[in-house]
Amino acid sequence: MTAERQAQRRSHEHEACAVTNIKSGPKDWAFLVLLCGFAALAPASAADDPNLLPLAARYARNPGCAPVTLPLPQGAHMPLDGDDISPRPSFTPLSQGDSAICFAYATADMISQRVGREISPLDVATKYYFADPSRLGQIGDAALREQLRRMGDWRAAIAASRATMEISRDANFNGMPYADKLEGGEEDIAALLYNIDGLCLEKDLPAYDGYMHFQGYLDLLRVRMRLNPQADYCRVRLAGAGEALQNPATDAFNALWLDRVARQCRRLPLPAPLLPVSFRVAKNEAAFLQMLDENRAPSRADVSRMFAMIDYALDHGRAPAVGYSWFVLEDAKPDDFDPVADHSSIVIGRRKRGGVCHYRVQDNTGEYCAHMRPGIRERCELGRIWLTEQELERTLYSVTYLR
Repeated sequence: MTAERQAQRRSHEHEACAVTNIKSGPKDWAFLVLLCGFAALAPASAADDPNLLPLAARYARNPGCAPVTLPLPQGAHMPLDGDDISPRPSFTPLSQGDSAICFAYATADMISQRVGREISPLDVATKYYFADPSRLGQIGDAALREQLRRMGDWRAAIAASRATMEISRDANFNGMPYADKLEGGEEDIAALLYNIDGLCLEKDLPAYDGYMHFQGYLDLLRVRMRLNPQADYCRVRLAGAGEALQNPATDAFNALWLDRVARQCRRLPLPAPLLPVSFRVAKNEAAFLQMLDENRAPSRADVSRMFAMIDYALDHGRAPAVGYSWFVLEDAKPDDFDPVADHSSIVIGRRKRGGVCHYRVQDNTGEYCAHMRPGIRERCELGRIWLTEQELERTLYSVTYLR
């Protein structure tokens, strides 16, 4: 290790909890403070990997809001009726359709930008809900092992994250935990779990418009389960799922979906471990808005830290994922009963206009720019929107990037 590197490491020794911090109310999420520790304790083999950013980074705002445009892999995605419409779907961000798994789309975008290949969000969501967390501990990568050590009880952290999952009652009146009815999740844990089994490309497991490519299969599978609820399946396939997802009425359905994913995904090895760094001032947008209602707005230091992390990630070639409200982009529709519209997107660019710093977010809702708010739609191109720092700050509650 060079003298310069040793000096840099010593300068970071005072920075604890550099990977994930949560600032919330007294009851909120103390158990999810991950990876506290000092960079000086990291083994040289993992800390000095040139493909990874340092574990304990010193964050600072980019002083001049220097322009950044991150390269993204060419989209291979398309809807069921092909790519011959305008604008061409493969030129726009992947659409999540009616699915409420924006976290999986943002995480897949974050991973895709990191590895240079378009990753399937459905594979991200499937791993997040069903992968066996214990398999992370069996992966031999030194940097990943270091990350898990610093998390302490990382199994509990994963379980707590998965507990934020909800179940859609759309065409699912009884709220049964079918794989395609699961909603919500967190980008950092989703990225961590994606170290299991390697990459699945979007072209292998299409995710344009959510589960639409597999809707016929899933509908027939539901009929099959009703006619033969004791259908043969491998119960061990669900061993890694949380207790809330293990239900006699849906176990066979979910196991067969996992089998379908396994058949379609031609797995590729990860070019580097996926090591998420995250900071949040609230567990979700609803908690963030509650903080505002209770006059507990995030401190200027916390807000500055989030934007410093965004700048740091962009300046080091990483697309960070941010948690914020969809209502920053578009007004609520008359039939929209969601007062929060919790949303997640990656940030792919930065620029300065008229003395104001702008950040470019990549939206996965599939909405056209013409539907955006006045003033926002003029800064939207093919689902990628330039937001001012003040517009993003209004509802920003989390930042995650990959080392």
